Amino acid sequence: MSVRWWRAVLLCGCVLVLRSDALPPATLGDVVANTATSLNSMKVTGAWRRLSSTVSESVGLKHALRRLQAVPARAARLVHALVDRIRVGGGPIVFTQLGALRGRKLVTRTTAQTPYYGFKGIRYAQPPSGSLRFRPPVPLEPWTGVRDALEEGAVCPHRFMLFDTYKGDEDCLFLNVYTPALPDKTSGYNPKLAVMVWIHGGAFAMGSGNAFLYGPDNLVAAGVVLVTLNYRLGALGFLSLENDEVPGNMGLKDQVMALKWVRDNIEAFGGDPTKVTIFGESAGAASVHLHMLSPASQGLFHAAIAQSGVAIAPWALAHEPLARAFELGKELGIDTNSTAELLGYLRATPSELLVKAGARLVGAKGKSMDLQSTVALPFLPALEPPGPGAFLTQSPNDNLTGADVPFLTGYNAQEGIILFRRLQHYPKLLNDLEQEFRRVVPPELQSTNETITDKISESIRAFYFQQRPVDARNVDSLIDLFTDVMFLRPVLETVRQQVKSNRTSPTYLYRFAFDGALGLFKRMLGITHPGACHGDEMGYLFYFSRLNYRLDDDSTELAVSRRMVQMWTNFAKTGNPTPPVDYVSVDDFTWPQVNDSEQISYLDITGNFTVRTDPEAKRIKYWNWLYENYERKPQGNTTDTQ
Repeated sequence: MSVRWWRAVLLCGCVLVLRSDALPPATLGDVVANTATSLNSMKVTGAWRRLSSTVSESVGLKHALRRLQAVPARAARLVHALVDRIRVGGGPIVFTQLGALRGRKLVTRTTAQTPYYGFKGIRYAQPPSGSLRFRPPVPLEPWTGVRDALEEGAVCPHRFMLFDTYKGDEDCLFLNVYTPALPDKTSGYNPKLAVMVWIHGGAFAMGSGNAFLYGPDNLVAAGVVLVTLNYRLGALGFLSLENDEVPGNMGLKDQVMALKWVRDNIEAFGGDPTKVTIFGESAGAASVHLHMLSPASQGLFHAAIAQSGVAIAPWALAHEPLARAFELGKELGIDTNSTAELLGYLRATPSELLVKAGARLVGAKGKSMDLQSTVALPFLPALEPPGPGAFLTQSPNDNLTGADVPFLTGYNAQEGIILFRRLQHYPKLLNDLEQEFRRVVPPELQSTNETITDKISESIRAFYFQQRPVDARNVDSLIDLFTDVMFLRPVLETVRQQVKSNRTSPTYLYRFAFDGALGLFKRMLGITHPGACHGDEMGYLFYFSRLNYRLDDDSTELAVSRRMVQMWTNFAKTGNPTPPVDYVSVDDFTWPQVNDSEQISYLDITGNFTVRTDPEAKRIKYWNWLYENYERKPQGNTTDTQ
C-alpha cells in the first residue's frame, strides 16, 4: 500500500480524534498508534462504501468521512472502528440476562431532535444454519465481557424488493432496540416505558426490521421503546413437510423467540415487560394476528396492532404446503418422492439457490395458478401436527377471537395498487386474469363442483367489471376487487368476530385514505396512480429519510404523521388510541371502539380524521352475501350438496 493511503487515513483519524472528547488521552494515543501500525501492513482491496451512513447524526463527521470515498476497504473498516471507539467509547452499556451490550446515544432526525439510545444487531437466537436449518430457533448461550450493539445485523436471505437481487445471510436472527431512557441503578430510576415490537411485512418472503425503511425517530420521540426484528423468510422460514421433522412456521417461531427475549431483557433498556404491544403490516400484520391465536405466544404481549393483514386473509395461510415443498425440489432439480431425501438435499442447497428457486415458483403454470401465486406468495404459515413446539395447529377460522388484549386494525383505501408491483415483473398478469378470472375466488369459496366455482367467479366479475374486460383501462375495478378480497373483507370479518365474542378488551378499526408525499410503498417504487396503496401508511409512522427531507414542518403530511404516531403510541401506553387524558395531545376527537357487529364504527384517516360507520358498505354487503351462500362449511356442509 502506498504511503499516501496510510497518511490520509491516519490524518483523518487524528482530525476526528481531536474533535472528540469521547476518549481519555491515554486511550486516544493507543487507538492512533494501533491505527498507524495496522495501516503500515495493509494491502489495497476493493473500494470503500457507505461508511458515512453510520454517522448520520453528526454533520461534521459525515462530511469528513465522505471525503474518504476512495479509501481501500480494509482501511475503511479500520477507520470505521476508530470512529466507533471515538464516538461510542464510554457509550451506554446495558446488562441483559445473557451478557452486557454497548450501544450509542443518538438524536432523532425530527425537528425536536430528541435524544435516545440505540442498540443494534442484538442476537436473540443461534444462527439457524447447517443442521439448524428448517428447525425452530435455538436459544443463545451467555457471554462474558461487553458486546458491541452498534450496527444492524445481517438480514435474512431474500430477494431485495427494489433491485430484485439476492441479499442476506442465514446468520440473521437479530433485533434492534431504541429507547428514550435507560434505567439508572445508582439513583434507582426505572423508566418502565411502554414497548412496541415491530414485525415487518414483505409477503413472508422479503424484508427486515432494519432502519432503511423503519427508522425509529418518530415513535421513540413519542416516549416508547421500539424493538424491530428479523425473522426467517421464504422457504427457509416457512417450508413445511407436514411432519414432526419440518412442521413449518420457523419464521413465526423466530418471532416468538424474539418476544421471549423482550420479556426477559427489555427492562434493562427502560421498557416495561408487562406493557408490550406487537404491531406489524401486511405479512407482519398477519403474523401479529397469528400470535393472538397461538398458544405459543400467550402472555408475551399485551396489545396488538394489525395493519393491512389478518390471519384469515386468503393469502395468509398455506394450502398443500407439502406439495409446494416438492415443487421447490423439482425447481432445484431434485427428483424424488421421498420426504427425507428432499429434506437432505434442501439442507445442503445454498441459501441463494433456495431463494431464487422460490421466486421462480410463483410464475410456474399448473396448480400454483391461484390467488396466492397471483400476488407472489410462495411460502406461507401452515397448520402443524400437534406437538409441544407447535405454533399453529388449528385453523384461524375456528378460533378467530384469540388473546383477549386491546386490538387495533385497519386497511388502506386502495390496497390493490400493490398489484402494480406484480405487473412490473409479470406484464401478462392482466391477460391471465382475463382468461382465468376464477383465480380471484378466495379458497374458502371454491367448491369441488367446478360449476359452482365458475358461477361465483362470474358473479364477482359482473359485480366489479360488468361487461368490461380486465385490462389497463379498468384497473381501478381490479384495485377495488383486490382491496376487498385480500384485505378489507377479512379485516371486517375479524372485527365482527371480536365484537361478537366474550372479549373484555376493546377493538378499534381505521381506514387509511391519505394520499400524501409520505406514502411509503408508492414513493419507493415510483407508482403515480392515485390512492392510498398497500404499505403507504408506514411512511407516517416510521422515519424514512428519503421521503422526509422535502417536507415543511407545517405540511399536511407531517400533521397526519404526528397524529398517527400519537394514537399508535397512546394505544401502546393505555390500550386506547385517544385516551381521556392524552400524553401530549395532538388529537381533538375520540376514536370509539367497535361495539356493534352490524354497524361498524371506524376512524377515516384522510387529511382530516373523521369517525364514520360501515366502510365501503355496498362492496362489503356483496361479499357478505357471497360468504353466506357459498362459503365451505365444516363437516361437508357445503353448497356442493345443495
